[in-house]
Amino acid sequence: MKLNSVFIIGLLIVGLLTVSCVQNDQEKPAIASETNVSKIDTLEYRDFGNDPFVFNIDDYTKQNDTYRTVLWTGEYMQLTVMNIKPGEDIGLELHTDHDQFLRVEEGEGIVMMGDSENDLSYQKKIEDDFAIMIPAGKWHNVINDSDKPLKLYSIYSPIEHDNNTVHKTREDAMEHDH
Repeated sequence: MKLNSVFIIGLLIVGLLTVSCVQNDQEKPAIASETNVSKIDTLEYRDFGNDPFVFNIDDYTKQNDTYRTVLWTGEYMQLTVMNIKPGEDIGLELHTDHDQFLRVEEGEGIVMMGDSENDLSYQKKIEDDFAIMIPAGKWHNVINDSDKPLKLYSIYSPIEHDNNTVHKTREDAMEHDH
């Protein structure tokens, strides 16, 4: 008798759990259909502003031919893609009010950081797939010491450059930003 009671109680519990996990059609989340999902056919290099933007960051970064292009500027964050030619660098800089994230998609180089312009004692080799975290208040530079372009993207928070910034060359960037 006890075994039958345990068995019946077990079946009731399983039944209740099963029923509680079933959703009716009104509770199901909306699922995108092929007709309302857009695809990105070609890469367009512009500031996509504060609009939603989904894209292949690897393609955008590797195919970028400009020294720096702002690709997205939100209210609190900004994304740029960069192409550092062999022998070039980003330029020694300091951001006192924000952190910076860099990711190398292609190429090689050296990142240098320190507490002053004359003390860049933190130095690391970088290559494809490396991420670089630059704390606010650290002097830093990234140098392409290879014979191929160094392709990377940068995320600033808060925003560093004017919306729609495009610097075709390093010289343009130094003239306008630094």
